[in-house]
Amino acid sequence: MKKTYVWAMVALLVAGAAFAATPLKVQPNLTFSSGAPTTTNNDDSCDIGTAPAATLLLPYFEVDIASPVATAQTTLWTITNTSAIPQIAHVTVWSDWSYPVLDFNIFLTGYDVQAINMYDIIARGVIAPERGTSNANTPGSRSLNNLSGNTNFLSSAAVNCSPSSLPVQIPANILADVQTGLTTGVYSLCGSSRIGGTHTNAIGYVTVDVAATCSFTLPTESTYYSTEILFDNVLIGDYQQVNPNPATGNYAQGNPMVHIRAIPEGGAAGSTPGTNLPYTFYDRYTPATNRRIDRRQPLPSVFAARYIQGGATGFLTNFKMWREGVTGAAAACSTYINNRSLGVTEAVRFDERENPTTTAPQVIISPFSPGTFTTPETLALASTNTSFPPLTSGDVAGWMFLNLNNGASAGSSNPYSTLRASQNWVVVSMFAEGRYSVDFDAAWLGNGCSPAQAAPTTSGAGANPIGPRPNVNP
Repeated sequence: MKKTYVWAMVALLVAGAAFAATPLKVQPNLTFSSGAPTTTNNDDSCDIGTAPAATLLLPYFEVDIASPVATAQTTLWTITNTSAIPQIAHVTVWSDWSYPVLDFNIFLTGYDVQAINMYDIIARGVIAPERGTSNANTPGSRSLNNLSGNTNFLSSAAVNCSPSSLPVQIPANILADVQTGLTTGVYSLCGSSRIGGTHTNAIGYVTVDVAATCSFTLPTESTYYSTEILFDNVLIGDYQQVNPNPATGNYAQGNPMVHIRAIPEGGAAGSTPGTNLPYTFYDRYTPATNRRIDRRQPLPSVFAARYIQGGATGFLTNFKMWREGVTGAAAACSTYINNRSLGVTEAVRFDERENPTTTAPQVIISPFSPGTFTTPETLALASTNTSFPPLTSGDVAGWMFLNLNNGASAGSSNPYSTLRASQNWVVVSMFAEGRYSVDFDAAWLGNGCSPAQAAPTTSGAGANPIGPRPNVNP
């Protein structure tokens, strides 16, 4: 397969960790669940790690679509099929208010790799030049047959994944919608209702799912889960954020994508063997009659994120966040504005001498109006932003405790229950002098199955100190 060109690649800083089956020992007044996995098959756990998965999440991308290619900031990402059999990767591009503005398909032969440049897609309207992502590729010597090698493919895959069905060029009217949807929130299908924020660069996030055929069914549609999404943990992915403009950046960053496993794995589309997961990544979109049909691990809500802001080299830190919105399946365009201002439970800043500063609990936060502290579903927010607790001691570094549970309640516009915490992800992005830069995942303090945590307290009968939470397995 001829791949899309990549201008620059950076060495990834990947923090590998082996997650223990038993909970960590922390403050003695924390009560841990005695829950344990019913089986150890398929790594039956809510712990998120970098391992082959059924869904990949790119939590944040940013693309300068107004500048020429030589100086435009862009996000590159690459997915790999680690299995011998062919796989179909269904890609959805979402606005920062969680509206799906575009989807396309990538056909991967066994052991195949496909690189994607978001500048190509959003600025030029081209998907993987020059040959696209169709099934018109000869498998390698160690790969199984191009189509019949995967018995979970639907019969429609042969035609739906052909070059004539997966064009390289995005139609002009669709491209115009993608560009405005990711920069101004204007989308033709939604009239005067906005589906994203206003920013100079195109901003959003991406999901990639293994699928049974090439289609344009969206994850916001119930049929996606009953007829198309698959469960093979075979995909790995990484991204690079490249800013080649010497006046505004001249740096690059990289990190693994978020790897979300199917538990249990395997089976045809629509199969329902059951799962030990209490809820799933796609919970707000799945059918009410079978909310856990996607079997994807849920993401955590509480994080510890390092920062540096200042010092001799002038280091700065951004937090790239993905947060679970409150719009569900088949949501009206007018409701996506509810994903603009997602509440947080608590943010506490610790300097290098353990001094804490905090904000009031249950604040509503927004990067578009410094000082009001609200967040849309995906964003990059500087650690110096006045939305965060202030740094008052003069230290240039420390860490941030982020309890990002948005506290959404059940209902027609808020489709998940307060009995669980909302899902989130945080990437720490450090850079300095226009040449030093690195991305790495914030540490999660409790996995996606840990119960929702109230704002911490330090005294009294109900003391709830900051620290690692129960890593609960299903």
